[in-house]
Amino acid sequence: MAFIFYCAISSFVITFLLLPLLIKFLTKQHLLDVGGRRKIHKGFIPTMGGIAIFVGFIFSISVWIPLSDLAYYRYFCAATVLLIITGMRDDFLPISPHGKLAMQLLAATMVVWGEGHMSIRITSLSGFLGIHELPLFASYALSIFVIVVITNAFNLIDGLDGLAGLIGLIAFTFLAEWFLMVRDGQSHTWTMGLLLVAIIGGIVAFLCYNWHPASIFMGDTGSLLLGFVLSTAIIKFLQTSSAPSFVSDYTFSAPLSMGVAFVIIPLFDTGRIFLLRLSQGRSPFLPDKLHIHHLLMRMGLSHAQVAMTMGAMQTLLLGLVFLFAQQMSDNFLIPCLVLVCIGLHFLLDYVVNAVFHRRRRKVKQEFVLADKE
Repeated sequence: MAFIFYCAISSFVITFLLLPLLIKFLTKQHLLDVGGRRKIHKGFIPTMGGIAIFVGFIFSISVWIPLSDLAYYRYFCAATVLLIITGMRDDFLPISPHGKLAMQLLAATMVVWGEGHMSIRITSLSGFLGIHELPLFASYALSIFVIVVITNAFNLIDGLDGLAGLIGLIAFTFLAEWFLMVRDGQSHTWTMGLLLVAIIGGIVAFLCYNWHPASIFMGDTGSLLLGFVLSTAIIKFLQTSSAPSFVSDYTFSAPLSMGVAFVIIPLFDTGRIFLLRLSQGRSPFLPDKLHIHHLLMRMGLSHAQVAMTMGAMQTLLLGLVFLFAQQMSDNFLIPCLVLVCIGLHFLLDYVVNAVFHRRRRKVKQEFVLADKE
């Protein structure tokens, strides 16, 4: 247990001490995110805060995880370095979407392909739609697809002070606890748990500076890193859960549903805006203000209130799936999650429109009263 505490606190301290220096350096070099247009913030805020999270993460795992155990995740660590470089380059000078996608595919391939038994990939659908063991090519293709989708979904949710950090913190905490409790030496779950603990320490430190009003943003440097680590951890969770030799008190009858629940809010938000853009005849990759956090702010909620609301939604849905996934199957829970997301979409639109019309009527009445006076 001491290793868990040391791993978290060392990552927190390094990230916390590095961030003020990073803010000062980025400001001096004019590496700032300019507010306006579709940006919610105002003024000039330093970005690339993900550098501090990464440094705290690397320092912590280098000190507290034995090299013999860390070697199992060498492709994963190399892929995180690749994405950090990609994120820094994109924050400094924007990369084309195709270029960024190519780097994500390369990083995902490094983890999924691996070397024999060290590869991290989805090997089974655990009976969902009657599918159990996946053919090798399908396993590789699906795993790479899942990593890219989750990485981008997490990248898109990073549009508000504290939001991406809080959503990531919730998911990483659930996953870290599971990996540390199952203690499956063959699949190195304990090591994965410590890797996630190191990320958690960095996120907590970052939120101290990123909570509204933010002093620094994580940028693509941070969102690509966290999204990639989260997607890899989810795939490792699915791989471990579906292994024939895996025996634990912490198994699930619906592991796929749990995997979706870890990123339910980012996936819901991404799927929602893509469908809305397509229905309006626009490119699904064209930026706009249709994200959930944009709509909640339009209702009058503050940055902190929006982040806490979406964090509460993530925790509630994850907790509910956790309770039901121990007894029910994916064939039941996956459709339920889809229906819940559809219901949330219509409920969100209804509430936002109702608040908007109420405000418009109030403003109109104020103008009428002003004219009478």
